[in-house]
Amino acid sequence: MQDFSFGIIPIHESDGVRRFLLVHQKKGHWGFPKGHAEPGETPLQSAQRELAEETGITNCRVIDCEPFYDRYTYINKAGQSVNKTVTFFLGQVDDPEVSVQPEEVQDHAWLTAEEAMRRLTFPEARTLLKQVLEFLDSE
Repeated sequence: MQDFSFGIIPIHESDGVRRFLLVHQKKGHWGFPKGHAEPGETPLQSAQRELAEETGITNCRVIDCEPFYDRYTYINKAGQSVNKTVTFFLGQVDDPEVSVQPEEVQDHAWLTAEEAMRRLTFPEARTLLKQVLEFLDSE
């Protein structure tokens, strides 16, 4: 079984310090904002909507680059193996004000790369962040 989600990796830079926004999902894990597409949405539209819904952030400028992918397998509630692909876009955020969606998100944090590496729950997300850092540092 296949499953697809879309998200944005929010980046805020202030005083020469780059921070990434992580959300603490009600399911218990820390990661980047993401979710499923609604009918008729493009991947980017889905990612932007999910960011706005989960964090209240609507002033995100998408960085012109290829998307990043987080791929993993999990077992769903029915006991089926699911191959999940999450397409992430990078987004520059000027105003770091966050208003979380309490139905899905219990907390959030703007973290440096080092802090985010420690806070991210899943190793795949840490690998994703490493790829993003390599890209950003090569710019």
